[in-house]
Amino acid sequence: MLLRQIQYFMAVAESHHFTKAAKQLFVSQSALSQQINKLEDDLGVKLLDRISHPITMTPAGEEFYRYGKKILTDISRLEVKMQHYARDNQGTLHIGVITGLGKLPLTDILSHFNTEISPQMQFSLTNCLSKKLCHMLSNHEIDIAIMAVHADFPPAEYELLSLQHEPFLAIFPAGHPLTEKPQISLQALQNENFIFPTPENVSYDVFMAACIKTGFTPNIVTYCNNPGQRIDLVQSGLGISLISASGFSYFNHQSDIISRPLTEPFYKHIAMVRRREENHPPLVNKFWEYIRTHYVQT
Repeated sequence: MLLRQIQYFMAVAESHHFTKAAKQLFVSQSALSQQINKLEDDLGVKLLDRISHPITMTPAGEEFYRYGKKILTDISRLEVKMQHYARDNQGTLHIGVITGLGKLPLTDILSHFNTEISPQMQFSLTNCLSKKLCHMLSNHEIDIAIMAVHADFPPAEYELLSLQHEPFLAIFPAGHPLTEKPQISLQALQNENFIFPTPENVSYDVFMAACIKTGFTPNIVTYCNNPGQRIDLVQSGLGISLISASGFSYFNHQSDIISRPLTEPFYKHIAMVRRREENHPPLVNKFWEYIRTHYVQT
């Protein structure tokens, strides 16, 4: 017994006519009749009284009709459910990211999720500073942000998965007297000229807060967001700077730049963030749970 045969029988039973049922099903009347004859032969019972006009069902046909109707309804519901699962794996996930992601293996994460979890979906990546990414989240321009958490981060508006706390280092040009020590206190830097990121950068807030907490306001001689260019400016002798450990490792191509950890370290807190709402698209929820399971820092 085939699903097609059940559908053919139901059409004849409901229209009480072979010709009408054949037109409804877009098949020839002979093909329709052959399939129902085959169904009756397989079952060993007659389902239709072909002598009556209009055609009626036999008692066995009436029983078959009740079960057949339930089968077709269940199949229809099953198809809807499967389409829902298919949509969960399709579409585009819009992610905003900062440049400095520390040791977070973003390309590996995206590749594995796309290959193993949702092969039919796509990623759209936007690179911005963290504060801009928060505005983009609020405006529904992106679904998720992987960013540095800033001091004014509003937990009432956003959900957060903590991914990494990365220490900042102090960096100096070769020969700087403070590099004689294996570690540097921030207080020892209070008379230095600083190269800071711009105020739009979360790192600016972190650096400034750490300096003020230590008891001084830093003398900022220039602003620069690009970590590689900050390193170049330090090498030129313009001043000293602060940089994340991974940023120094990745961007430093100068053998005469010296880094030192801080005796009272402070950190770049990298997190994945989304709007605090209940009705996120299924793809956003799936990626969120994937990150929560595999990459959240405990």
